[in-house]
Amino acid sequence: MSKKKYIFIFILSLIISANIPKVAYSIQVYPQNTSATFEYDDNVTRQAIPKDYQYGVIWRLYTGFGIKDLIPVKGLDTKAEYNLGMRDVNTSNDEDYNSHTALLSTNVEFETGTFLSLEEIFKIWNSQSDLYNFYDNSAKISVEHGEKTITSLSYMTEQKWFQNKKPEVQARNFYLHQLGLDINHSISDSFGVSLGYTYQYSAYNRSPIDFKSGKPIVLVGVQKDHQNVISLKFWVLLMNNTQIELINQLVNSNSNSRVFNFGGNRTRITVLSSPIHNLTLEFVYRIVAYKFNAYQTPTMGYELSEIRTDDQSGIEFGINYKISNQILLQVGYEHIENTVFLTRDFYKKNTYSTGLKIKF
Repeated sequence: MSKKKYIFIFILSLIISANIPKVAYSIQVYPQNTSATFEYDDNVTRQAIPKDYQYGVIWRLYTGFGIKDLIPVKGLDTKAEYNLGMRDVNTSNDEDYNSHTALLSTNVEFETGTFLSLEEIFKIWNSQSDLYNFYDNSAKISVEHGEKTITSLSYMTEQKWFQNKKPEVQARNFYLHQLGLDINHSISDSFGVSLGYTYQYSAYNRSPIDFKSGKPIVLVGVQKDHQNVISLKFWVLLMNNTQIELINQLVNSNSNSRVFNFGGNRTRITVLSSPIHNLTLEFVYRIVAYKFNAYQTPTMGYELSEIRTDDQSGIEFGINYKISNQILLQVGYEHIENTVFLTRDFYKKNTYSTGLKIKF
């Protein structure tokens, strides 16, 4: 996919600005929020057998800067941001990486109360393991309208390609198109509900796989996936500044490569509470339960089966304490159980973290 397809963001921004009165604005440069975190992970390399675990201390840093008011016209909010992410593991160099993300966004509000936003993101991921070095480019346009009931329609396109030229790595290159519709309704100031639908089409740089006489066979063409997701969300605000959010997604994915057909359920429960001044507690429980029609064996490759599998189920617990208006102390714990039968990727891990976040 040519990068030229993404310049519609600039073109549309100029078309919008043509009918908006010009005013004098100054370009503003601002720092991004910066966070530095130390983590202890009891299974850095995500091994299945406890005796193979590698324990490690992980250091993370996220920082960056932004530029506001790139197009100096009234009613048009434009910005460009750069974000740097770094991860260093003392146990395994293969787990180290740095990421560079550039974002360009434009937002405009019309007199009808309709919001139009356009966004493009370009990411470079450099890993010590050459298998994970990649580029990623995405562009999104969305239209939003309403007050008590907000309706949002969006379209996104994305392309991801890996730098490693090995065939098994190049097979992960893809591009996708995604359409989304969301309806958010606030029943009251303390209760709301949201219903959404997403359709996604993806094409990968690999051939589809089918089965004949119980054995996998490679078909002509490229793998094409069609995924439909229906989302239902509830949120409620309780006493003592506590909010509970429940998100449930029904997922159905069909592919011309039968091994990648699956359906299932994704659930996420979040509890956010501020029991005392300057202190915020967050608890998250998530589970992804899929049913595939295939699994992988060491000798025969993919075989048909009816197996229910849980992908990355686990919990997160976080404590945020506001030391000052600019400095936030963060302490966290995460437990993950990954049991993906499709890729035979079984592991458990626990991560403990502490760090500071500086707000600007």
